[in-house]
Amino acid sequence: MSDTLGRRRAFYGLGYEIQAFRGRRTFGPYALAGAALGISTDTSTQELAIQWTLGIGVEWRALSWIAFGSEARYRLEDRGPSGFWNPRSDARKGMSATIGVSLGLGKREGGRGTGGNGGPPDLPPPEPPTTITGNAADVVQTALESLGTPYTWGGTAENGFDCSGLIQYAYGQHGIRLPRMSRDQAHAGGEVTPTVDALRPGDILLFSARPGAGVTHVGMYVGELKFIHSSSRGVKLSRMDPRDPEGGYWLDRWVGARRVIP
Repeated sequence: MSDTLGRRRAFYGLGYEIQAFRGRRTFGPYALAGAALGISTDTSTQELAIQWTLGIGVEWRALSWIAFGSEARYRLEDRGPSGFWNPRSDARKGMSATIGVSLGLGKREGGRGTGGNGGPPDLPPPEPPTTITGNAADVVQTALESLGTPYTWGGTAENGFDCSGLIQYAYGQHGIRLPRMSRDQAHAGGEVTPTVDALRPGDILLFSARPGAGVTHVGMYVGELKFIHSSSRGVKLSRMDPRDPEGGYWLDRWVGARRVIP
């Protein structure tokens, strides 16, 4: 790393940083801490130095592969081995703030092959199920009536939904109150074995952007290997079918299911 500390001062070295709570939700804060060991330079000297970093940030993950955020960091640089644990009076320190965009490489929504060159063939857009069975059929029908509604971050009404807002709305129209956030909906009702055969229409499906990130997206199973959810493209149906390129994406990120109406 190279961290300029002034017009004629610089720090060159290698470091390690840990982050906590980042990526566990669509929008939320996180904390970070790090240390880097290297050479601190100015116009007259070059000294062995260590740079400590503490910071906080906030991140909005618009999609699983792109996020927008800002950070504030406090840095303390101590020169000389004796100063590593007992800062010298001339230790360099200060605050910095950044705003940025982070991109994740790898498969994205619908990112598996889409026909041609040996990839799986494209399938027609999924249609609503011909029949809806089970005790949550009315809830599912309410959700299906919202197909095509645009995505709105924080949206909980017909003019726009985010993923958890759609689920809360569909159940709320039938007198069932659910938590607002997807991470809290992940504890609603009873646990269902995360296999397609165990699902019933109305079950809440839980997805995680990456392993260990916690629940970052929710949808509702409607039957016939399909689920409804509000994604970046609005309220839509998706398949839970590995032959479907988009379906394979969601199956890779499916981490659980909850049943609100037995």
